[in-house]
Parts: sequence; C-alpha cells; structure tokens
Amino acid sequence: MRLLHSPGWLGLVLLAAALLVGSVVAPALFHASARGAALEAGVEAAAAEPAPGASADLRASWTGVLRPRGAALVRDRLLDLPGYGAPTAGAAGTAQDRRLRAVVRAGGESLPGALFFHDGVLEALGADADAPGAWLPTDLAEGLGLAVGDRFRVGLQSVSEGSSSTRFATTTLSGTYATAPRSVLPAAVAAAPGSADWVLPIDPGRPGEVSQLVVTSPATFGELVRAIDEEPLYAADLRVDAALDADTAEDAVAGIQRLAIEAFDSTTDLAQVTDQARPLPTRLELASGLPDILVEAQEAAVDARDQVGPYAAAGQVLAAALLAAAWVLVGRSRRREESLAAGLGVHPLAVAGLTVLELLPLAVLALPFGTALALLAVDAAGPPYDLGPGDLTRADLLRAGVGAAVALALPAAVALAAALRADLGGRGRLGARVRSVPWEALVLVATAVVLVGVLSQEPARRAGSPLTTALPLLVAASAAAVVVRLAALVRLPGARPGGARWLASRRAGSAGPRDQALTAVLAVTLGLFAYTLAVHRGLVEGADDKAAALVGAPTAASVDDALRGTGVRALRPPVEDSTLVWRQRVTLPPTFGAQQLLAVDAETFAAVADWGSTGTLEGGRDLLDRLDDPTAELVPVLLAGDTDLAVGDRGTLEINEEVGLGYVVAGVLPAFPGSEAGTGDAAVVVSARQVFPLLPPPLDPRDPLSARSAAGAFGAEVWSRADADRLDAQLEAVGLSPVAVSTTRAAEVGEGLLAASWAARYVVVLGLVVLLLALATVLALGLRLADRDAVADVLLAQMGYRPRELAAARTWEVARAVLTAAVATVVSTAALVLGPSLVDQVPQVLPTSRPRLGATEAGAVVGLALAMVAAASAVGLARARRRSGPEVLRGNG
Repeated sequence: MRLLHSPGWLGLVLLAAALLVGSVVAPALFHASARGAALEAGVEAAAAEPAPGASADLRASWTGVLRPRGAALVRDRLLDLPGYGAPTAGAAGTAQDRRLRAVVRAGGESLPGALFFHDGVLEALGADADAPGAWLPTDLAEGLGLAVGDRFRVGLQSVSEGSSSTRFATTTLSGTYATAPRSVLPAAVAAAPGSADWVLPIDPGRPGEVSQLVVTSPATFGELVRAIDEEPLYAADLRVDAALDADTAEDAVAGIQRLAIEAFDSTTDLAQVTDQARPLPTRLELASGLPDILVEAQEAAVDARDQVGPYAAAGQVLAAALLAAAWVLVGRSRRREESLAAGLGVHPLAVAGLTVLELLPLAVLALPFGTALALLAVDAAGPPYDLGPGDLTRADLLRAGVGAAVALALPAAVALAAALRADLGGRGRLGARVRSVPWEALVLVATAVVLVGVLSQEPARRAGSPLTTALPLLVAASAAAVVVRLAALVRLPGARPGGARWLASRRAGSAGPRDQALTAVLAVTLGLFAYTLAVHRGLVEGADDKAAALVGAPTAASVDDALRGTGVRALRPPVEDSTLVWRQRVTLPPTFGAQQLLAVDAETFAAVADWGSTGTLEGGRDLLDRLDDPTAELVPVLLAGDTDLAVGDRGTLEINEEVGLGYVVAGVLPAFPGSEAGTGDAAVVVSARQVFPLLPPPLDPRDPLSARSAAGAFGAEVWSRADADRLDAQLEAVGLSPVAVSTTRAAEVGEGLLAASWAARYVVVLGLVVLLLALATVLALGLRLADRDAVADVLLAQMGYRPRELAAARTWEVARAVLTAAVATVVSTAALVLGPSLVDQVPQVLPTSRPRLGATEAGAVVGLALAMVAAASAVGLARARRRSGPEVLRGNG
C-alpha cells in the first residue's frame, strides 16, 4: 500500500475515514443512549413524587384472604415479571368505619387496634416470620393490663350496644414493641425503605390518622380476619431493578399489561383463584408508574433524536468533507505521478479503481475504529448512560458498513475528478479560456434565499428545519467571501522593504484564486467551530433557564391549602432555607384569558429561587424590592412572559374573578422563576405581604378557614434548594404532607429539556469534527504556500535571503490568512448570535435559548487560530527543508 510510505497521510486518511464511519453510526447510538438516560431520569424523578402509583415500583393489591394455592399462584406471577425484585407482602384490616371500630379487648376494656402484617416486621421484632400470636404496642398492652403470654381478643366492635355486627377472635400476646415518634409503626421498622407506603389501617374516627397496629404473621393474620369476618386489603410491593434498562422496561410493561388482562379474564387460573377469596371474591389490581415513565422516556429519546438530527447530518457532511480534503492533500503530494499517468493514457476510471484498491484495507480498519470512536464519543459527550460494545445491534453494524463503503467511494470520486481534470487539461486547446464560476455571488444569493425561508417559518419549527441547518454554513461562507475579497486590498503596515513582513504582504497581494479559496475555507471552518461552541453553551444554559422558569427552585412541594396565609399577613416559610409561593389565577382586563399569579415572600424568595445560568432571569431578582414598596398606592406587579404592557402601565387585577385590585407594572421580564409552570401568556408576580391584607376572607361559615380570616383560595408551595427527600423530611417534621412535588430533574424530562442538553453535547462532537477540518485546511494552506514558493525561494536565497527569513515570510502570510479568517468568524458569529435564535428546541417554554459566547469559547477560538498558524508554518518549513535547489530548478518547481 503506497500510503505506508507516508505515515502522516496514512494517519490523516484513516482518521478521516473512521470519523465518517463514526458519524454514520453515532446518531443511532445516541438515540439508544438517550432512551436509557431518559428512563433513568424518569425513574429517579418519579421516585420523589408522593402521588400513589407514580413511581416505577409495582403494587399488586387485592381484598380478601386467598387460599394457599391462590397466594402461591399470585406470587409466582409477580416473580415472573422482568425488571422487578421479589414481592414484599403486607395487609391491614379495612372493615372499620364510623359505626364499626377495630379494637383490642381485655378484661372488659377496649382500646383501638387493627390487624396488620408486613413481611420482615416480625423478624425485626426478634421473632420468627411464622410465629403464632400477636404483638401490641407497649402502651396499648399496658393500658389493657396485658403481659406476654396473656390471652386477649381482637375484632370489630359496633358503636351500638348489643349489635350483632360486633365480633371478636381470641389470640395470645406474643410480645410488645415500641412505636416510632409520630408513627404507629414499630420503631425497628419505621425507617425501613418503603415503609411510608405500607398498607395501614385508617382510623375512621380521626381522618388522616392510622389505628394502632396488632402485628401478626401472615398465617395468623389470615386466621383472625376470617374469624371476625374482616375485609383485609393485601398489597404486594415490587421494587424496580436499580439497573433497569430500556429493553427490560419494555418487557416489564408488557408483562404488567398481560398480567392485568389475565387478572380480569374469568377463564384464567389467576382470576379463578381470586374468585375464591374470603370473605368476598376479588381481583388482582396492579398500579405502577413505569408505563407512563417509559412512554415519557421514549418521547424524550425521540425528541433527542429529532433535535440532534440536524447536527448529525452536519457532522456527516463535515466528516465527508474532511475525508475529501485529506485525499486532495494526498493527491497534491502525488501531482507529478498523476500528471505522468495522464500523459501515459491511464484512464480516469482506472485511477478511481486503483484508489479503491489502495484504500480497501483502510476501510476495513476504519469500520471497527469508527464504530469504537462513535461509542466513545456518545459515551463521553452524549446522554449520561453507559454504552458498551454489547449495546451494538445488527443495524448499527450495517450502518458502519455503509459508512465504510462511503469512505471508499468518496476518495475514489475525488481521484476520478482529478484524473478527468488532468486528462481534459492535457487535451485542451492552446489558449482556450476557462470560464470561472462566480462562487461569491452564488453564496450571497443562496444565503439571502435561505435566510428569507428561515425567517418566514414559525419560530417553533425553525430548529428542526433543513434550512436552519444550512444557514450557519451559508452565513459563514458569505462572511468569508466578503472578508477575503476585502482583505486582498489591505497591506500590512510598518513593513520594512525587503523584510519578511514586506515579502509576505507582496505575495498576499498577488495571491491567486486557490490561495483565496483556502483562506475562505479556513474562515468557514473557524466560523463554524466558534458557532458550535456558542450553540453548545446556549443550549446547556438555556435548558437551565427553562427549568428554572418551569419549577422555580430545585424542589417545589405543593401543600395546597395547608399554608394559605391570612388577611393580615403572609405566613413565614415553614422550614429552614425555604420560601413560600402562593398561586392563583387572575385576569388583566381588557386582555382576555386567565393568567397565573405568583404571590411571593420577597424577603426569602431571592435566596431560594433558581435564577438559571444565562442571567436572563436575574432581572427579576433586582426588581423584587419594588414589590414591597410601602408608599405605592397601587399593587406593584412584575410581568413575566409575552405581554404588551410596559413599565408604568396601570390596570385592575381580578383575582379568581372575585376581587379586583389596582396594579401598576413595576417591571416586564422575559421569564421569572416558576413563571412557566402554569398556563397563560404572562405570569403576574406580586408580594404576598402587599396583596394578602387587601383580600377579604371567605364568607362561607362551613369553611373552617373562615375563622382564621384566610386570604382567598390560594394554593401554597414550599420552594427549597434541598432535594426532594430532604424537603419531604423537613415538612413531615412540622406536620405538613405535600400533595405534589416538582423538581428541576422531572421538569427536564417532561418538557424535553434533557433532550436539548443532550443535543448540546452532540454539538461538542460536531465541533471536534470542524476542528479537524480546520486543521486539515490550514495544513493544505501551508503545503500550498510551500509548493508555490519552491522556485521563488531558491532564487531569493541566491539574492541573499536567509531560510529563516523565507520561513518567517510564509508564517506572516499564514498569520494573515488566519487573521482574515478570524475577522470573518467575528462577522459570521455576531450575525448568528445576535440574530433570531435558530437553536431553541423547546420554544414553547420561555425564555428563548440562543447561542452564547463567553471567555472560554473566545479563548478556544483564539487558541485554535494560534495552533493553526504554528501547524501550517511547521508543515511548510518541513516541506521546504526537504527540497534541493538544483532539483527544484530542474523540475520547474
């Protein structure tokens, strides 16, 4: 293989071919990784949701006692479900109501107590799992005067004396236990994982409270509930596997659906054994959030695939351009051989065939190498999900084969075009004029046409449009064409005649079309590299802003009416490092439609709220003080979102269509923490301390909140920077139970923000491909200048120029080209960053994501420019040093 004699070209072509293969394989791997990562994020977010059945865990429940065969069949069916661990069973009596109480009776005295069992409880109390008898709370046993070994009765007692519905069964006190603080569970198991979700007997006399527990083994529980004709509720909880992957999750959901159908099909064994339950026939009911989580994960993966699609296509085009550029460089190193072959009459198709044969071993190597690069790139820069060779599918390998075939065909096409050009050039007529194509004008016209097409589209559809994908390339090309054309008219100031800078300026002034074309390509690649960095930063930070606008804080727990405030003052935050936010719907006449109202505690809000990453939301922090202006005649409000109102405008704020308050606009913002959580065009932010004293209390005498002068039906949320588990523990400690919990993680999954941040990571990989293309271009420029100056350098050396001066002149020329490219990069990047956003993949959530440049990105571009100057100079110097003056003159350069 001829490339073995040129290790540098061999490495460049192999890398370019591998990148092409990887760019073909990577999108499918990215989709698989996004599906797995979205599933993991969904499972994690659902675990923090207090709503029953929201988590990925599975609960199978039924009423009544099953026969041993039925219980074994149910357990076997649950064990067969993929993706879940072994079931943990528990049960409690549920027959008590306001007329029938579950009690423990001894010595003519009764105290509340209901039957209960759960796997693992007796073992935690130091007994065998199948031990006979029952265990009572220590204070309950002492209240009845019972000691271990005494007999007592447990059952249901009617509130009516002598009622036939009163029924008891006798058992033995096998032991006592201490209860955990503020809990009826034994202290030994109160902190067990999942204990908060165990089936417990509700006390009908105290709504929301739980009866004292008469703990038994499963067998004793069944005997006693049958004896007293109790109606037990059984539940078997299955924890989802920690290492659940998307394929297993699909199998698990399918298994749950099959089991649910089987449970209600009277012809199946499962339905028949549940029909034999006592005291009444029952059906197995399944509850799990995994089906919904899986659907959301699949939608997130599809969103990620769609969002990455334009960048993936751009990556494939750029990888192909890199391979074509690499082979052009190889062809330039073989220019004499190609001219000789054309002169000897070698057919261009034969040249293309020889290229295929030469590159076939490289294509074979590029297939596994490119696939490994795709795996590595997606694993390192893609969604946070571990991918390995075992995750490759047959379709992935087929795509890799297609990429390898393209890696063979593309250099062959380049070689064919070069051979045809050499063949036609050798047979052309002497003095024939070659018509040049006005590329600059065509690029400018194409840019204008595509720009009009992009601006005519709805903003919500721009990000996924092929026109949007092409526009950055065309803008960079237009800026390069204009700047390169103008740069030819500029002379380096202060150059000493005869010096290196003077010589570089003279040569640059007479640069030919090829030199200008290489400079333009260099400007395009440098501009695209800067733009990919700006897009990456914009998408990542934009997703942070959107998550802050959706949730408001890292964790937000809704406590509904528990903290409604009063007509005199707003309540203080209930737990440390938190703030209270009240929500209600309002209208702003004459504008039609309800908007959401956020009443905030201005003193604590700023320190707890999430203000995003770009600074777009920071304007709201600076305006919070205006909301608590004690001298204001009207209620100061901030408007966040899409509104026609301006600062200073006044109007009437109608709360819940009942109360009207005069307001004045103190600030207008694109978004505010929590402003996107509800519906409406613009959120209205007020100070609770200003608004609550102005609201009348409810007049309904049946509402117990009326006695506390509650300030209207405001739903309250506790915002905190703590995670969901810690906030839940803090609220539980002060007696609050959240009805819903929102986290930024859950919002990112549900609204497609995770997909947007993953697309940003893919842009990093795209930027690396652009970086390699830029380096290939500057190497081509260095070699081009060295070849162009071969004869001139020999003559100038005879005139007294030293080799160092000639090398410095070329370095200045390369620096001039890179500086020209940098100016074009500034122009194109400014146009793309300051113009309408083309990258917002979730436009329905404000604020709008747009490309952003910071010091890090600017430093990376400057570093790349300096590296390109050094690389081109080094390559040109190495080429010049290998030449011999007599040989150059003999061969006419």
